[in-house]
This record gives sequence, structure tokens and C-alpha cells, in this order.
Amino acid sequence: MKLYFDDADFDQQLQRTFAKAVCRMCDVGEVFAVAHRIKPGNLDSWHDEWSAAGQSNQQLAEKSEAAKATRDAGDAFLRASECYRSAYFFCRREPQGKQLLEAFRASRALFRRAIPYLPVDVDTVEIPYEGVAIPGYVVWGAGGRSGPTVLMPSGYDSPVEETYSLGALEGALRGMNVVMFGGPGQGEMLYESKIPFRHDFEAVIGPVIDFVEGHDGLASDRIALVGRSFGGYLAPRAAATERRIGVLAADPAQTNMFAVLKAQLPAEWLKMIEANDPAFNDAFWKVFSGVDKEEYWMSRFRAHGLEAPLDYVQEMKKWVVDVEAIACPTYVSYGEGDFAQATAADFYKRLKVPKHFEMFKDADGSGGHCEGMGQSRYYAGVFGFIQDQLLH
Repeated sequence: MKLYFDDADFDQQLQRTFAKAVCRMCDVGEVFAVAHRIKPGNLDSWHDEWSAAGQSNQQLAEKSEAAKATRDAGDAFLRASECYRSAYFFCRREPQGKQLLEAFRASRALFRRAIPYLPVDVDTVEIPYEGVAIPGYVVWGAGGRSGPTVLMPSGYDSPVEETYSLGALEGALRGMNVVMFGGPGQGEMLYESKIPFRHDFEAVIGPVIDFVEGHDGLASDRIALVGRSFGGYLAPRAAATERRIGVLAADPAQTNMFAVLKAQLPAEWLKMIEANDPAFNDAFWKVFSGVDKEEYWMSRFRAHGLEAPLDYVQEMKKWVVDVEAIACPTYVSYGEGDFAQATAADFYKRLKVPKHFEMFKDADGSGGHCEGMGQSRYYAGVFGFIQDQLLH
């Protein structure tokens, strides 16, 4: 479903912000106004116009805060945070670059300035992990703190603060306590600490659950793990070995990252990969030339701590989920046409546990990656499943 731009990447990212209207992190009119000012296909224009919108919303938030108009201040700080997040999206090929770090830090700071004015309580936390800290937040359930615990890792390119708008708020409004966090390869850990992704996400989720067990206010006997976007790999990977997880949700479920890549590559490239032939790198860049394609691929390579296409493809061979080892009830979903759902049906078929599958449809406005601009049906489905499993 096209929203505004002919450029598919620009339009998808515009829809990503547009969808956040449901939790007051954008104003629909402003989204279209920013889009109108962006020069199509121009990555610098994208950055500059979203940054300007972020600055405008920050000024409005500070004016409202000074006037003690707390509802207006909170909403404007959230919008400012989202504008700056969108501003750096096409700067990720340089994960420690000036444009990215300035916008990322602004987005994080403005989200934290919104916290006192949000409709639910939020605590900033640091989760011990291998001598460093995993950044995160506890979003407390409305109406008390006795609800189940929902763990929500970030996706491929999401900072942890964005997770507030991708389910954390909705879970909290339903009485669940949500621990949202950004692990290796994600947001702060990548940009500030230069710590890349790791395929064995069970090594990350273990310390997060240890944190839950050591926190007096969080239920450690009723834990759900919800993975969206790239979290649709991370969460199942962790659940395959971590038995403290009581419910799993994957949207969309992803089981074998190399198999998905392999299906898109020509036979001669596959031979180069099998031979670990460096000529693959030249062949790859001849096809994927231009700054837009460099942005797409280098942002992925560097999130894994890599520079070369061949190294990235070989790394993806490690990214496999032992689906049959998952031992908890599982909710599997995707939006119709989601580019990342290639292995979701196989994942669901292989599950040996109580399970539920749902495809959200274009006809209802919920098609596309992570349900695109129609989030509400997903929230009703996934949190309804968690409530049924953990509360009844």
C-alpha cells in the first residue's frame, strides 16, 4: 500500500512513522507536510527535513512544559523523538557517523524527557551483560504492577525507545509490565559501544531474565517474549533454549537467515559463496551500486561488525532457529506481503507446542512489514494470546 513516495524505501519508512499516530508519536498532518518537503530519493533531504521537524516539536514541548501543560509536553517530546529517529534512518551505513549520533542522541534524550508525562509509569534501567549494560526501560502496567512480564527486544534498526510505540505501551495499557531493551547490534549498544549483533540471542535473553528475577516488582514466573521485525528471529532463537520463557510471539517468525538470502541469489554467486571466493564481493557491488544500495547493505554488514558482502553471507549461516526445541505456547503472525515472512509458514508447521497463527490483511489496512499502518489488530491478537496463556 503506497502512502506518498514512489521510492519504496522512502515510502516504507514514512509509513513506519505514520503508524505511530496510534500512540501519539506522530501527527498525521505533520507527516505529510514533512514528506512534501523531502526531495525524492535524496538521503540528505530526508535527514534534514526530519531533523527540522524534530527541532520544531522539541521547541513546542519545552514551551508546553514551561506552561505546565504536561499532556501537550509529553506528546510533543514523543513526536520530537520519533522525528529524530526517522532522521538518522538513512545514515546507518556509518554507525558512528556525526549525523547518526547527533540524531540518535537527540531521539533518546527527548524520549526520556517525555517519560514524566506519559500515560503509564516508565523506569530507565541498565541490565548487566558481560561487563557492560544493556539499555532498557520498564513500562509498568496500568492499574497496578501485578501483571505478567513481557520482554520486548528491538529489531534490526530500531533503538529501544521505538519499542514504546511497537507494543510496549499497548502491553502496559492491558496491565502487563513490559521490559523493552536493545541488545548487541541494536541502537545504543551498536552506536555508542560498537558491540555488534550475535546470532546466539539466548546469551542475551538469559541476563535479561536474570534481571527480571532480581527485580521485586516484576513477575518472573509469568514471562512472555515478543519479537517483532528482526526480533522475529531473535525471540524464537532464545526461546529454543531458555526454559524460563512461558509464551513466545514472533512477528514475523524467521528461522534461517542464510536460506532466505540463498533463495534470492544467482547460481554463480552461490558457487562463489561455497568456495568462499573473494570475487563474490566485486560481483555483489557491481549489482548493488549507488549510495542508496550502499546504505541498505553497509548498514546491515556493520551491525554485524563486518565490512564485506562475503563475510556477511557466511555469517548468516549461523543464524538458524531450532524450532522443534521451542517448548512454550507460541503466537506466529505477519502482515500480508511482509518481505521478511519467507520462513514463517515453515516455522509454524514445525512447532510442537500449543500455537496460533494469524495473517493480517491488506484489506483491513494491516498488511506489510509488522502490520504496516494497521497496528491495532496485531495488538489485540498478540496480547490477547498472552493473556489467555499467562492469566487463565
